[in-house]
Amino acid sequence: MTQCAPTPKMQIRLPYLLVMVFLLVLSSPLPVAAKPQNITESEMKLIPSYCPDTMGFGYGDAFYNTSPRAPHWVGLMGKGFWAMHHYCWARINMNRAQRAGVPLQNKRALWDSALNDYQYVINNVPNDFILFPEVYTRQGEVELLLGQPNQAQESFSRARQLKPDYWPAHANWAEFLIKTGKRAEALKVVIAGLEYSPNAKVLLELFKILGGKPTDIPTPKQKHEGPPPSDPVTNPEN
Repeated sequence: MTQCAPTPKMQIRLPYLLVMVFLLVLSSPLPVAAKPQNITESEMKLIPSYCPDTMGFGYGDAFYNTSPRAPHWVGLMGKGFWAMHHYCWARINMNRAQRAGVPLQNKRALWDSALNDYQYVINNVPNDFILFPEVYTRQGEVELLLGQPNQAQESFSRARQLKPDYWPAHANWAEFLIKTGKRAEALKVVIAGLEYSPNAKVLLELFKILGGKPTDIPTPKQKHEGPPPSDPVTNPEN
């Protein structure tokens, strides 16, 4: 069978289509990890205490203009500390998104940026990073805001696997299940959390809201062993 040679019209159309596809890709909004601009002193007070010592907040990395307090944080959380400036950026953007009067389009841009920063941390820290449960939980929170429940479920599940007694990973997913009418499933998540965090006030309150019976409360399991928390946010109050 002989193949027909492309006509001049076809030869012109193909490059045109390729150019149009390229322009569409360029015009698509993609989340970009970038330091928030014009960070205020009040904003710095709302993020973890290690943030001022991470890269870009007045100090450099492990080799240049290193914060004098950096060795303390590295001793607590390992070399993953050097990726945590992205986590701090994400927290600032999430706080900004919560301000009154922020248009939804702007909120989504801030959420997208925060999600990209959380993923940066996950992709650039050691496999045994102590703050993984917190970062995965934060990632799950923003995925819910962006309408990505399947991804959020995976993030919360990963956090619970890594640290079963990190109750926010249980509570946040259970609250979403309640909002979506899956109360029986939510109760199972709460009960699973109470196995490791029997005194967590948020879980106990959700247990009541869901009509849990005293006989449903599980026997507490031994608390998950792991390195000491690097900041109060990694070990939230019960």
